[in-house]
Amino acid sequence: MAIFQNKIFLVLLCLIGVFAGTPALAGSNTAPSGQPFPKPSKDMEGCAAKLTVPCGLEIFRSFSGNNNNPSDDCCKKLVATGIDCHNAFTEILISKVPQENPSKISLRSMDIWNRCVAAASKA
Repeated sequence: MAIFQNKIFLVLLCLIGVFAGTPALAGSNTAPSGQPFPKPSKDMEGCAAKLTVPCGLEIFRSFSGNNNNPSDDCCKKLVATGIDCHNAFTEILISKVPQENPSKISLRSMDIWNRCVAAASKA
């Protein structure tokens, strides 16, 4: 279980590092905001368990606003986590990337979710 928690923690670090455009944050326990990362909650562990690391990276890269959308396969995995998990991921991103406009991140989050729901319903 400890290995799983560490893996989730590192994935979140990498995802936020990719989004923020900062150097890789591997090995660091500090977010771009300077705040230490909290340990993942049991709920977040459950959310992350439904995503693969490559899909997690792909989804969080899609927040960059470059019109990069997650693949249909990753969208299906995101929808399988549920809207509550997607919203929790978005809130983490908003709280840990202070230079971004929270409303911009929220709007992009809704776009990603809606596109993924449509992609998941096609299959």
